[in-house]
Amino acid sequence: MKVPVEEGYFRIPEDPAAPPVLLGSFSPAAKTYFWPRRKRCPITLEPVEDCELSTDGVIYSWTFVLLPWLGSMEADAGGGFGACQVDLPEGVRIQAPLDGKMGDWSIGQKVRLVTRTVGKDDAGNELCAIAFRLTGEGR
Repeated sequence: MKVPVEEGYFRIPEDPAAPPVLLGSFSPAAKTYFWPRRKRCPITLEPVEDCELSTDGVIYSWTFVLLPWLGSMEADAGGGFGACQVDLPEGVRIQAPLDGKMGDWSIGQKVRLVTRTVGKDDAGNELCAIAFRLTGEGR
């Protein structure tokens, strides 16, 4: 079974074909969405509402990190990875790993949230983090 590496940021639906769900907050007072979740609006200090955010977005910026994947103890594990900032329709900008190889991406490309297995817990569950993957759609 797949489980988030840390609860509260996203959830994984029971249907394996369904995409992960980003868990955010909405401030009615500021009419603004946030990720990760907040207890209070950082603009107005008023209460916020929990909400689900879109999982499709557009690459705002990206880079290639020439280090092993996070958590790896091997110096040459994977040869690096992409990282991106993605703008969601709600106005939220999220930073996360980006699936693919150097040269696969450009600013303005459409991406979708996916999970990436980063390890296993003591019960044998797959511990997952979020990442983005190109949708194959144009800009």
